[in-house]
Amino acid sequence: MSQHKLLYITSVCPHREDQVLRAPTQALLSALSRDFDISLAVVGPVSQTTLNELRVKLGITRVTGGFERGLEERAVGGALKSVYESSGLEPYVNGRLKAAIQRRAADFESVVIDSLEATPYTPLGIPGKTIYFAQEIASDADGIGRGFLGGRRIKRVKELEFDALSRCDRVFSVPSTATQVLALGLPLGKLLDETTQPSAARPTISVAEFSATRMRIGYVGYLGNEQNVASVTWFLDNVWNAIRDSVPGLEFHVIGQDASDALVQKLTDYGDIFLHRDNRDTKLAELGLRVMIEPLLHETHREAKLVNALARGIPVATTREGLSRARLEAGDAVSVADSSPHMVLNLRRLLSEATLWQALNERSQRIGSSLLPYHEVSHSMRRLLKHIES
Repeated sequence: MSQHKLLYITSVCPHREDQVLRAPTQALLSALSRDFDISLAVVGPVSQTTLNELRVKLGITRVTGGFERGLEERAVGGALKSVYESSGLEPYVNGRLKAAIQRRAADFESVVIDSLEATPYTPLGIPGKTIYFAQEIASDADGIGRGFLGGRRIKRVKELEFDALSRCDRVFSVPSTATQVLALGLPLGKLLDETTQPSAARPTISVAEFSATRMRIGYVGYLGNEQNVASVTWFLDNVWNAIRDSVPGLEFHVIGQDASDALVQKLTDYGDIFLHRDNRDTKLAELGLRVMIEPLLHETHREAKLVNALARGIPVATTREGLSRARLEAGDAVSVADSSPHMVLNLRRLLSEATLWQALNERSQRIGSSLLPYHEVSHSMRRLLKHIES
């Protein structure tokens, strides 16, 4: 079955030469691109080289933008001009970009817009939903309220923002913006924030101390999924025997539901592997797991698994191959192995070196907690769009 065709319109990250798109935009696109055929339109100055890099990095099908000014430009005024100037954009609508979007409007089933600067490019004739992702509140921008007339500008931008969001079928937000969105006067029924319908896999615990853990390795995932099972099997066949021989008393705890009889038998054949069908997040803290393994060799939604694991704060051991396929920059927040023997070495260090464990714990929580709200938005948005498709 063909993928749902989604148009995503955004604007360049304001005042950041080193970052073309905002971090929330990148996080949302990287997650959605696993399930949807996405065409991205970028408002503002951007090179074709950069656009191609974004297409590859985020798994997007098509990307457009970076058109030079032509004869069909339309100047923007009033409150929208203030928003453009606050973002460092020239106050005009690029006629070539707008025309390029409109020409293909009938090809898309839904459209997502994630900045007020992008709203003039909303095409006519989209048969599905028009969705707004309120990652920021334009009227709260520093440049809007400056000067003697700052209060008046804020009021006008709020009115503009309310009108733009009201025209959309659904508005998504994160907790940091949900209150401000409602303060604009948006009806509660139109807003879906990431806490409204959290995914079942959403982390609910955070481990902060090495001393609170035990000599135990863990894996959590739905065991009725063949991709997850394939990664667990790879770990058993290539890493577990070596690490258990070198670390006496080490235990491996597998947490997940709907394991097949064959997998249950394979796990129980080992005397030091324990299967838990209780997949509550608190189980991880109760068990005192010291390291989580996420090979990410076969899974499709690698980003979601990685973000959830990072947010818990339990150091994550993964593979270079798996991480390279994840559209996520985890930096030095995870332990990355180039081979099975390398993973054994990494696990031995994480299990025994409290200083290394603590450093990874702090980095992973920092990155995971910052990305988690946007990945939860992607789950909620995917549910809505899949419902439309069906």
